[in-house]
Amino acid sequence: MTRVQSLGRIVLVFWALWLSVVAATNVQDALLALGLLPASFKFASGNWGWINQVMDPREIPRAVQGVMFAGAIGWEALAAGLFWRATFGYRGGKLPAEAAVVLACGVNLALWGAFQVLDEVVMAYQPEAVHRVVFLNQLVTIVMLEALGRTERECQTHSCDECL
Repeated sequence: MTRVQSLGRIVLVFWALWLSVVAATNVQDALLALGLLPASFKFASGNWGWINQVMDPREIPRAVQGVMFAGAIGWEALAAGLFWRATFGYRGGKLPAEAAVVLACGVNLALWGAFQVLDEVVMAYQPEAVHRVVFLNQLVTIVMLEALGRTERECQTHSCDECL
């Protein structure tokens, strides 16, 4: 594997790890909210409290908030799993040849885009800035992976077992 391919894989590992931690700390937060973990438990995101703080004044029922939080956790876990799959299948090609990478990036973009839309709906402007930064970082990742990727023709011009 070339250094450029290694850089692409490192970026994919970053997203897989980061989203895994995000999902895990949100699961812990949900378990705390359900009383299934002691209040002293510290490895939790705090996002459930933030959701309540933003949605309670808008009279959004806690049950709806819970369903939305569970949906977000599922979406984050799905994105994390897709990034792990993309990491292990990554061959350093241009994105059209890296379907698993495209799928992982697309699911992640959709997640953070959905958060931004919801932020607007509930007028949560401060977290929207954070969600926008994550969304833009994903876009940068896509551009970087495409720029670093080798074309099928480039791979045919040398003997590389890692090429497409």
